[in-house]
Parts: sequence; structure tokens; C-alpha cells
Amino acid sequence: MNFSIILPVFNEEKNIIKLNFEISSVINNLPTHKFELIYVDDCSKDNSYEELLSLKNNFPTKIIRHRINLSQSDSIRTGVEFSKYDNLIFLDSDLQNDPHDITKMVQEFQNGYDMIIGWRKNRKDSLSKKIPSMIANYLVRIFTRSKANDHGCAIKVLKKIVYDSSTNLGDFHRLLAAEAYNQGFLIKEVEVKHNERINGKSNYGIGRIPKVMLDLIYLSFMQSYKNKTLYFFGMFGFVSLVISFFIFFTMLYIKYVLGRSFILTPLPILATTFFIMAVNFLLIGILAQLNTPKKYKSTISVKEIRDL
Repeated sequence: MNFSIILPVFNEEKNIIKLNFEISSVINNLPTHKFELIYVDDCSKDNSYEELLSLKNNFPTKIIRHRINLSQSDSIRTGVEFSKYDNLIFLDSDLQNDPHDITKMVQEFQNGYDMIIGWRKNRKDSLSKKIPSMIANYLVRIFTRSKANDHGCAIKVLKKIVYDSSTNLGDFHRLLAAEAYNQGFLIKEVEVKHNERINGKSNYGIGRIPKVMLDLIYLSFMQSYKNKTLYFFGMFGFVSLVISFFIFFTMLYIKYVLGRSFILTPLPILATTFFIMAVNFLLIGILAQLNTPKKYKSTISVKEIRDL
């Protein structure tokens, strides 16, 4: 089997040499497989890019640099877009995940699974990171079909078709496993080693929960109304139109049956308002249908690509 290993990098200059050594060791111990290594530098402020350029590997290695700082998900997207193999491996560059876990995950992957995800059962992080992660995982399990314990674990092995089937928008990497569960892919969770962060600084904390909630709302919408946005907004338009006509006929009833004037009542304004809302919902639905995104591409932000 062939694998593209994709590693997003942001301010990890002190980790890169050791990380590359560990990954090289894993690759050399799996001689029956072909690998390519893709580092995506997300416009680091330190010397991460220079460290990457200094690497000397005996297997295909690509160094990609973003023009501006985007995000972890954007870096993964860029790596996938420049990958050449049908199977992908995602891994962070902070060395908290052990690259040697790739070996057992690849072995499990060969048993016919579409995706293998890591589970940091004995996580070596502070409570300020563990608690938001627990809340986020709980919310994901509630709103999706996922049974995974750890959706935020960076290390994953998957078929490219799983990535291609995802919405691929926002910080998709957090919900990639949940979305794969929703789409019926065969997934297995594997316990992986987790290390304390020695170098660099983590940017994760309580702030991830609102992002997860927004991504969940978007994911739920896309699951239910993907390519059917006209139906979604049209439903609200239809309800508004029904209410508008109901108010209109109520006005006629008051005028011609009860013989009273409705001019001094709020009914004319309400009827007009709901009718305008119906028209607007219909137009929004049509525009949304015409502009439903297919795939977001981050390659527009690529500044430089080097093959080592």
C-alpha cells in the first residue's frame, strides 16, 4: 500500500529534526509500503521552514510553505491537494503523538478499514486542555452517529476517498471522523501513546468549544440538505407564505363577514411582512443552491514548494 504522510507545521523549529528522524525510522521499518512525506509550513514565525529545508531523506519529501498563516485544517488541505497516493496519514508536528504508532495503525488499516483514528486514552495534558476536549467530544457524540472517544487526536490513517467525501470546510479535521461515521465508512479507534509537549506552545483551550458547535451546526445542515439548500430555505418560505395568506383571508373575513375595518389593526403589516419573508427565503434558497460549495482549496495561499 502507498501512503502520503501529511504534517502541518507552525512554529515547531525545535521539534522538526527529531520528528523527521522518528518518521524516517517508521518508514524504513515498513519496506513493503511506499511513502511520501509532505510538510506544510503554515507561515511559521520561527525557523521551522529553514529546518525543513535542511532535511535529508531517502524517500520522497515535499516542503510546502503558506504565504500567510491559515490554520491546521488549511495546512492539511494543502497537503492532501499535493499528495499523490490514495491513502493518507495525518500527524501533528509537536511530537505529542508518537510517530511509531503509525506502524500498528497501518497494520490495522490493512484489515479493510476505511479509517483508523488514534485515541489518547492516557493523555498527557493539563486540565485546561483535557476538559474542553471532553466537552467537545461529548457534544460531537450527541449530534452525530460517532462512537469515537477522541475526535481531536491528530494521528489518523485513512483512504483519500474519506477525505474527498467530507465537507472539507471550516476546521474540518476536528469532525472528520464523525463525518466519516455519518457516511457509513468502516472506522476503528486504536489506543496511541501521548507525550507531554516539550517544545513550542499549544494554542488549544476552551476557545475550541464554540468552533466545534459551529462546525457541528454546519455539518448537520450539510448532512441533511447537501445539494438541497433550496428545499431547506424553501420550507421556511412556504410556511411564511401560508401565514401571509392566512392573515390575508382573516382580513377579508373581518371586512366582509363581520363588517369591520381592519385598517387600524396590525394585520396588513403582518401579511405584507410574511409575504416579503416568503419571497426572500425563496430567493436565498435559489442563490444558496447555485452557490453550494464543492470543495474549498487552500492552494491559492501556497508561497513555495520544494522537493527534497
